[in-house]
Amino acid sequence: MTGGTSADVGPVLTIELPADPGRLAATRERLRGWLHARGVSEWDVETVLIATGEACANAIEHGYRFAPEGITTLRAELRGDRLEIEVRDQGGWRPADGDESGDRGRGRLIMARVMDEATIVGTPEGTCVRLVKRLTDDVSGPAGTGSSEDQL
Repeated sequence: MTGGTSADVGPVLTIELPADPGRLAATRERLRGWLHARGVSEWDVETVLIATGEACANAIEHGYRFAPEGITTLRAELRGDRLEIEVRDQGGWRPADGDESGDRGRGRLIMARVMDEATIVGTPEGTCVRLVKRLTDDVSGPAGTGSSEDQL
């Protein structure tokens, strides 16, 4: 990953993530710290980490399956109460085959459920996942359910 924590204080967070699944945890922690520094509620932080973790993991697994030297770029920007995240890779794109049975293939569904917007655009040049979350002020989450204890 590029940059240190000093780069994480600005209005935009940019992380370049090597195509190594072992780097996902550190990426999530940098994003978590950046969100906390902006006063984002724990509930929103956890849901954003779930969706962003899925997008990054998919970029590494699918985008760079045959190019382990690839770099995924995560960009997060807070605009008022609206958090916008883009996860871009330059790997290969293939449309979903429609068979999402079994234990895999639920990343798109998860992202769509926990975010207000989740779009995926694939081109021959790569894939861009765009995630949008309208942030809440309630640190306990919807209906007082409390924040998630599960980590990605």
